[in-house]
Amino acid sequence: MKYIRVILFCCIGFLMFSCEDDEKQRQAEAAKAQKVNDSILKIISSNWKFDVPAVTSKVSQRIENWNEWQQFKNEFAQNPTGTLGAYRQKVKTLVNKAEQLKNNIPPFFDKPQVRSRIGVLITKVKSLYTYININPIPEKKVMGLLNEVSGDITSFQNQLDELVRISEVPKEIGEEEMLRALDTVRRANPDFKAQPENTSPAPAAPASRQPFNRQNP
Repeated sequence: MKYIRVILFCCIGFLMFSCEDDEKQRQAEAAKAQKVNDSILKIISSNWKFDVPAVTSKVSQRIENWNEWQQFKNEFAQNPTGTLGAYRQKVKTLVNKAEQLKNNIPPFFDKPQVRSRIGVLITKVKSLYTYININPIPEKKVMGLLNEVSGDITSFQNQLDELVRISEVPKEIGEEEMLRALDTVRRANPDFKAQPENTSPAPAAPASRQPFNRQNP
């Protein structure tokens, strides 16, 4: 019985020392990760700058009531200060703002190509949120995504400008009415596909063969 107690005491002591060693190792790893994140925080803070040009006046007039887009851009323009947690909260807010871009799109810009670019922005911002919440933060991934999102915003605005310019190109008589009619049909039936006009002439009907009457001499 005495030996059993000694063995149990030794086992308990070994487990206690082992747990202390594991805790010290975890604390050391956490301190190391925090040190890395602090250095990355300085890099992110100095590079949280988005050189996005202003939209043209014609585009601005058409999106002035699109509050979701204005809020999204304003969130990106504001640089969080303080801790890494502030940047993580900022990106979380950006994810919510990006998803709201699909709402209340001005009818003039509610086109497949515009929604496609919104989808790209949402995907990039969500990726940024994923990487900025990793410990330690993958610096290159985060910085790369920041640059990509900035470029995607510029491309998105260029797409809006292109749609305005295309709308101002003179159309042939009757073409504009036809496009409006097609757009109305598409909105009513998303599966509708316009059929191409068949301009090739119809094949000629074969000439009827006259019966051959053999004349008797």
